[in-house]
Amino acid sequence: MSLLFVGRDVLVVSPHFDDVPLSLGQSLTNGELSRARRVRVRVVFGRTNWSTRVHPTRGRTPMVSAWRRGEELFAAARFGYTVRVQTLEEAILRNGSMDPMVYRSPAPLEDHPLVDRVTAMIRAWSGSADVVLLPAGLGHHVDHRIVAVAGVRAVRAGLGPIAFYEDRPYTAYMGDAEVAAGLAELGLDLEAQDVSGPIEEKTQRAVRRVYRSQMGAYFTNAQTRDRDAGRSERIWVP
Repeated sequence: MSLLFVGRDVLVVSPHFDDVPLSLGQSLTNGELSRARRVRVRVVFGRTNWSTRVHPTRGRTPMVSAWRRGEELFAAARFGYTVRVQTLEEAILRNGSMDPMVYRSPAPLEDHPLVDRVTAMIRAWSGSADVVLLPAGLGHHVDHRIVAVAGVRAVRAGLGPIAFYEDRPYTAYMGDAEVAAGLAELGLDLEAQDVSGPIEEKTQRAVRRVYRSQMGAYFTNAQTRDRDAGRSERIWVP
């Protein structure tokens, strides 16, 4: 099933401050999302202590959160959406660990206490949107997967239309089989749909300029991989 955005009110649920332009920046610029009547972004985990320039300690959480909120407002103006921020703590702050083996985990999350809270958010937000987009949880970041599991619950509850977008920068390092395995974890019958043309360096440069707090080598190398492979942005529709 092809999901159309022309003239529609689209809500995009973002685990963190940067996920929507990283994953859907080209679509927002001149792809399918640029044809929507309105795009609204809701950031779930708005309390953060992570940046590439400040050592993440709990005491710096208000400063880093404010910095990243400012970047997101800049991104909203640049990419043409509105944004509101929830104040749940991100995984690195909750767990007190920067170890990728801690905040990127394939362990089942259906019983995670935050899934109920995020599901309630999606239920409340979906009533004022024609289409809801959620991350697919690819790459196993715990926060992304919490939102994805909540999205699956919303699909099974009959909310929608709902679709899942790919999680950059993680998918840039994943092969087709790994992506397929990650999507299978959602337990839904999904159909892929391109929502942009090939990702352009100009769009990637705009993302780098906005999110200066995040742009380490992992992000910039992912952009290069996507561009060199001629990748487009995708969603998966139940």
